[in-house]
Amino acid sequence: MKLSKFTIRNYKGIKELTVNVENISIIIGPNNCCKSTVLQALKQFGSSDKKLDIKYYNNHDTSNPISFHATFIDISEEEAAMHGLRASMHEATESFIVRAVYNFGEDVKRLSKTVGEPTHDLDDEGWLGKMGGGNNASHFVNIFPEVIYIPAVKNASDEIKATSDNIKTLTTLYKEVIHSLEEYTEAETKTKALQDKINQHDNEKINYFESEIQSFLTDVTSTKVNFKVNVQPLAEFVSTSVNPLFNYNGIETELDFQGNGVQRTFIVSILKGFRKYKSKYATETKEQALFRRQLIIAIEEPELYLHPQIARIFKDTLYSLADDNYFQVIATSHSPNFIDLSKPNRTLAKVSLNSDKIVCIHQVDSDIYGLPDDEKSRFQALLKFNPHVNEAFFADQVILVEGDTEVVTLRLIGEKLAQEGYLDLDVFNRTTVVNCSGKPTMYVVMNVLNNFGVKYTVIHDFDITEVNAKGDRRSPAALKAVLTINHKLEYLAGLRNNGRFVFQHTFEAEMPHDYEKGSSKSFSAYEYINPKSIGELPLGLIDIIKSAFGLALSTPLDHSNNTLLPRYERASWTELNQAISEWEEPKVEEFVRCYWIE
Repeated sequence: MKLSKFTIRNYKGIKELTVNVENISIIIGPNNCCKSTVLQALKQFGSSDKKLDIKYYNNHDTSNPISFHATFIDISEEEAAMHGLRASMHEATESFIVRAVYNFGEDVKRLSKTVGEPTHDLDDEGWLGKMGGGNNASHFVNIFPEVIYIPAVKNASDEIKATSDNIKTLTTLYKEVIHSLEEYTEAETKTKALQDKINQHDNEKINYFESEIQSFLTDVTSTKVNFKVNVQPLAEFVSTSVNPLFNYNGIETELDFQGNGVQRTFIVSILKGFRKYKSKYATETKEQALFRRQLIIAIEEPELYLHPQIARIFKDTLYSLADDNYFQVIATSHSPNFIDLSKPNRTLAKVSLNSDKIVCIHQVDSDIYGLPDDEKSRFQALLKFNPHVNEAFFADQVILVEGDTEVVTLRLIGEKLAQEGYLDLDVFNRTTVVNCSGKPTMYVVMNVLNNFGVKYTVIHDFDITEVNAKGDRRSPAALKAVLTINHKLEYLAGLRNNGRFVFQHTFEAEMPHDYEKGSSKSFSAYEYINPKSIGELPLGLIDIIKSAFGLALSTPLDHSNNTLLPRYERASWTELNQAISEWEEPKVEEFVRCYWIE
């Protein structure tokens, strides 16, 4: 059983929000946008609480109920048979769609949807499943995956105390292992024999002590007193607590001496190890079923307190954990390094506040908006070899460029614009420049950002040249391919009113005659630009970069294809003339992925 969709209504800061969930789901967004509330809502949904306090209702408005809806998929036959779940499943989709509705002052009402559209609605129609019965369908709590919520505490010590659930889990595991040992059974038998021996009362000293007490009591009562010695049960003796020790260079230290990052990682390790242990070694059928319940780890900011190298390792650990059938991971994060859409079964969600201060969400899953396989592969390869692309999902403003040379140039000139007072420093710091590794990948990134609701500006080469990199004349077919990709970039940018500017041929063509290309194009750009002021740099280049950073020009740049292309046409350039006459505009559905709602 896997959670695939979760809807929250009227809970804390959230009016209404639906989150798509896969094996691992990362939730990002600015502070105070209810990222943690999503995790808390999931924990609440799986709890046995019958009523909720007024403080949990959105804006303390109790006229509308708090409600949670969840859709579960990939339900095994064993799970379907457990607790009468089969009769409560949705007939058409064979999924399990369940809701919990908390009307203020009333007990929670839990039902599942068995017929009708598989939607998360609040109507009565179709919600016929009782989920095995019990008060308020309380059996549901035993079906729902167990949620372990690990908050972003500043001090993780509360989570590692001997009384915490996490350390109790560790103690329980060791207790079970100890009880299964043959030596433990022998010790238990000997302990009982010891207790019987002590209570035979054939010891001279004990008999004397008891007779003295009895003689004194005889003056006031005829009742006879005997003393029975209860030896501490062996179970209590050998499993009072478990104290994990960490050995570093031969020195052992306790858990509370470790950093918070190690402590939080240790908590996840306990959960993983215990669940795997129980699923493998549980002997009773009931116990096996209980521990086959999936575990959802809801963790806030897993990168907290970790050195960057260790954070990357922890990320890989969480992702590998999520690919285990027993687990799903839902995490909030402020780190681009924790995003990985290069593999299947991953979801990225960004929460933010709209103009009305309502929490809204944009999401991308491993299907990447239904991109064709070749485009999806290009995008995933880009993420794998250039993880800085992930910064685009966090940024307020993004500038997309083709390569490293443009990244160096944009950052360097942007910094100069800020230093010389043209550009607000905060705007510069909040703008991310992303290397898309060429136009074929650039338009794929634009599709993703359009759907994700990220504002961007795209800068690319116009690439209408007579000869290619080898010095050979370009064919009409090659030029038609350029016209097509330029059209796609212009169309995609315009869909959501994003900016688009182009270099007249290539980046190098914008540079003056004294610009020397070296073996490293990006370093050559740095050497040329770094010592110069804004006034000493090419005006055309500066205007493009100013526009990309949102600075208004006295005459705005018009870099539309219809404006630029005629500048290249001439009678002698037969290949271009043929390409223009033969070129056909690509169908929108062939390259646009549009899933957003205006």
